[in-house]
Amino acid sequence: MNMHVLRTALLAIPLAVASCTGTPVTPTLAPSGVANPASVGMTKSSEGGQVTVEATWGGPAVGATFDIRLDTHSVDLDALDLAAAVLRNDRGETLTARPWAAAKGGHHREGALTFGGDTPRFLAGARWIELNLVGVGTVPERTFRWTIGS
Repeated sequence: MNMHVLRTALLAIPLAVASCTGTPVTPTLAPSGVANPASVGMTKSSEGGQVTVEATWGGPAVGATFDIRLDTHSVDLDALDLAAAVLRNDRGETLTARPWAAAKGGHHREGALTFGGDTPRFLAGARWIELNLVGVGTVPERTFRWTIGS
């Protein structure tokens, strides 16, 4: 066997194993539970407590609606409801979540998480918003922050 091919195959094995074991490929939460500043753009991610969470926000134009994606290889996510989630802005105002619209999927779930209240007033003039999810996996809470104003 050609040594170059063998060397390439040996280097590919750890990458394949990492992708199957859930090694993060996106920024994760810092130990404080706040989204890592390296999380860039509208999608933030957190890995911990056997569950990976991705939260995507389409910006002020979509209001207080987030696409939440959960992935795990060890726990059943079907019983999870994100209705305890809270959306907070830099002024200390909060919005409460409505029941999470996500189809059952066992180890993988995705759906829209929306918040009730006066969303235009909540977002108007806000410098940032934080999405706080409680009780996902064994992580007590996960906080994702988006900057929206100066």
